[in-house]
Amino acid sequence: MAGSAQQQPRPTPRHNTLRLQEFDYSSPEHVYFLTIRACSGVQLLTLPGLAQAIQAALLWRREQGQLRLYAYCLMPDHLHMALSPLLPGRDVPHLLQAFKSYTTRRAWTVGLQGPLWQRSYYDHIARKDEDCRAICQYILDNPVRKGLVSEAQAWPYSGLPDPLPG
Repeated sequence: MAGSAQQQPRPTPRHNTLRLQEFDYSSPEHVYFLTIRACSGVQLLTLPGLAQAIQAALLWRREQGQLRLYAYCLMPDHLHMALSPLLPGRDVPHLLQAFKSYTTRRAWTVGLQGPLWQRSYYDHIARKDEDCRAICQYILDNPVRKGLVSEAQAWPYSGLPDPLPG
């Protein structure tokens, strides 16, 4: 349609859940590596102020004691995070739902129409024998692998806010 501010993204098809049926996703003893993807056609870094709002919303949840945030990296079409939930009764799915809902409303204020994030997300629960530092570095190196910067420290939408356990 000529003259519309931005084309509405196509809905993302529903997929079967990959969550472990009997696993406690609220345990602060685990480190969860998460990836949430933007809806098809949404570029997170091109809407004015949206990248900063997403980053601020994530750091605010950390400052409010909702989670430990070990690493994060916002890319043009997805967000990687390594975190542990801290609030009793607030598991990873609830934390992500609140985060996605808030940041979607923020995106609407800068011109997005429709959903910001895909419905599902990827999660990986770190096992005791895994090197969480290496996985966090992998998250931070994402912009380098994509050719967006020459070194990870140059990417403005990433960080290591909390030290890893152990």
